[in-house]
Amino acid sequence: MRRFTLAISLLLSLCFTLSVFAAQPLRVFVSDMNVVGVQNKDELKATLQTLLASRLNGENITAVASSAEADAVLTGTYVVIGKVFSVDAMAKSANGKTLTRAFVQGESQDELIPAMGKLADKLSADLSKLYASGQIASGAPSYAATSTVVRPNKVTQGNSVQSALVRPDQSQEIIRPRDLERNYVGGWQSKRLPGAANLLAMGKTLPDGSREVFLAEDRRLSYYHQAENMSLRFATEFGTTDKIIGLDTIQGSDGKTEVYLTIMHGEEPSSQIWQVGDNRMECVAKDLPYYLRVIGLAGGPKKVYAQSMGRETEFYGNVSELTRTGSKVTLSNEIVMPRFGNIFTFNQFKDQQGVLYTVVLHPDGYLVVFDQEQKELWRSNDKFGGSELYYQKDNSENFRITNDKYRWFFMNQRIQVTSRNEVLVGKNDGFWVLGNARSYKKGAVYCFIWNGSNLDELWHTRDTQNYMPDFYFDEASSELLLLQTVQRPGLTTRGTASLAIKKVE
Repeated sequence: MRRFTLAISLLLSLCFTLSVFAAQPLRVFVSDMNVVGVQNKDELKATLQTLLASRLNGENITAVASSAEADAVLTGTYVVIGKVFSVDAMAKSANGKTLTRAFVQGESQDELIPAMGKLADKLSADLSKLYASGQIASGAPSYAATSTVVRPNKVTQGNSVQSALVRPDQSQEIIRPRDLERNYVGGWQSKRLPGAANLLAMGKTLPDGSREVFLAEDRRLSYYHQAENMSLRFATEFGTTDKIIGLDTIQGSDGKTEVYLTIMHGEEPSSQIWQVGDNRMECVAKDLPYYLRVIGLAGGPKKVYAQSMGRETEFYGNVSELTRTGSKVTLSNEIVMPRFGNIFTFNQFKDQQGVLYTVVLHPDGYLVVFDQEQKELWRSNDKFGGSELYYQKDNSENFRITNDKYRWFFMNQRIQVTSRNEVLVGKNDGFWVLGNARSYKKGAVYCFIWNGSNLDELWHTRDTQNYMPDFYFDEASSELLLLQTVQRPGLTTRGTASLAIKKVE
């Protein structure tokens, strides 16, 4: 009787195992796509990979993160000839056998997203049939368990056994190499703020311990006091043809905070300077034909700088120091810009010997370091920056070539340098970055120091759970202010934002 019971138990266990195994979906890995005939190939490769992988996920198919755990591997090629594009994909088994092929095509980039959905549907249908008929061998284990226990691998060193699995401390907001790791102290998080702000600037700390915080949307400037909560003290809106693309602050000689706004009025800069009064703000200079920025070069005191717009190029000439007398401004002390450098994408730092260098955020996202002779010394392998903030200019004369009646100019993350000559820069990653369509989903701030040959990472923040349009490091309090977009604006809504403050110790 005991033998019969044991046999029945084993049979039921085998049937349960086989049923679980049969229910397992086909695991597919989508590799990088080959891109031909377009610019920004690296970004487009990752975007196409993400689009196809997300559309393959379903009841019978799941996308995995590596080819090692996949039953089938997808490769593809995206080709553009003139305005017409074609996406060709091929699926192979784990042993290299060709399983199926499919392709889609379209006449403009507007058709790319639905085309990727159609391609995923074709591939899913073919692969599901092959998997159901047993023509695709699953790499899944030959047994199944009702529960899974994750155990660390053991590494033997001498007579001791150590765990090889290192779990990151999720409570930490600042991630550092272990030999430079310090303690995380805490932080602060605002409630949802009305308006999806693009820009952040910090004013002075007030006698009651609160601080001045300024946020800018496309056509709205808001002035807050930040303490336990964000208290709105003043807000103003600009015209429908205006767009704010730059926001900075500096403390004036009279102790009042001055706000420098770079505003595009139509297709030309028409910037303004505002001053903070008693819970109010007033405009003290306007219609300035310059891009404006407040920078502490090489970690020095903040100064106001300006750059002109050219007729053929967006930025004309070098960056000059700006001084204001009443509503009038004057420019002096030019700073020669290296290649790729403009008022929004450059800063300077010094090494331990006091030698001055210029760091620039390349249009493609690379950090580039130049010496005093404007010679490029180093360029990062990783990309940084990333912004959804842009302005447009008329492009009607080239419409037949570009199929777009506007030229798009995207801003970028600004580089901040501390008094210790540490270089801070933001980095956004996105799930949709293709041409002029950008939608970032997470961001982080990276801190570097020049080691004599390259910028060496000191720390970076944990990824935000939202797009990070701007940040600011308050060196006096050693706090990092992170602006996040909680909800993007729509046709009838302004969207929402939040401000997080992280202590860096």
